[in-house]
Amino acid sequence: TFLAFNLMTLEPSFSWFDKGHRIVGLIAQANLTAEARKKIAEILPGNMTLADAAVWPDHEGRSIREFDPLHYVRIPENAGGYDQGRDCPEKNCMVEALKWFSAAIADKNAPIMVRRLALYYVAHLVGDMHQPLHAGRAGDQGGVDIPVSYGITTNLHYFWDSNLVEMETGSEEDIAKQLTANLTAEERLKWQAGDPTQWTNESLVLVRSYAYNTGPSGELSDDYVEKARPIVRVRLAQAGLRLAWLLDTAFK
Repeated sequence: TFLAFNLMTLEPSFSWFDKGHRIVGLIAQANLTAEARKKIAEILPGNMTLADAAVWPDHEGRSIREFDPLHYVRIPENAGGYDQGRDCPEKNCMVEALKWFSAAIADKNAPIMVRRLALYYVAHLVGDMHQPLHAGRAGDQGGVDIPVSYGITTNLHYFWDSNLVEMETGSEEDIAKQLTANLTAEERLKWQAGDPTQWTNESLVLVRSYAYNTGPSGELSDDYVEKARPIVRVRLAQAGLRLAWLLDTAFK
């Protein structure tokens, strides 16, 4: 209870909570090349998996408070999309952080600990980037300041982070398999493309066109939830496949 309370009151940078991040890591792990899988095993300590790495920044990583802004970006409501000079001038947001950490992973001359830390954050930030409210408004802290209820009372950000993901039944491994089981080769190819700016702009479209449309009372309808759930499924699948693609590229 104490942990959940603090997650709901901190700056809005807990994307998908642990279950969602682990699902993203599991999807990625299943879609890596053998070469990338081998390199990742060499970088991660002990028996740590990619799913374990994906939750590290929301646990041990929280001791580095300066890294908190790296989990999200705030884009003005009248803007058409992300602009680095306007939205992230000091490069301390999820878009620029993912670019930098991806380059650090690929640097064979970097110390192993640098590459390890970079891998933790790449595995995590790809997930963050696909949670629409991580491109939410500054005025409500990406939905943290918007109370909502659906059986329980929480806030909009946390509802998308956790509650919607918890509605998916089965183990994390089962859900990861189900989310990608029926994808065509064309869909996979289409999704394994783009860059952090494009993926962030996708979230921006979703948060504006859907996530914020909660109604005046804050009491979420069944219709809202049933339309949100497939969005969450697609974003988790996209994040997992794109994470695999990003890591395959980095370790070539």
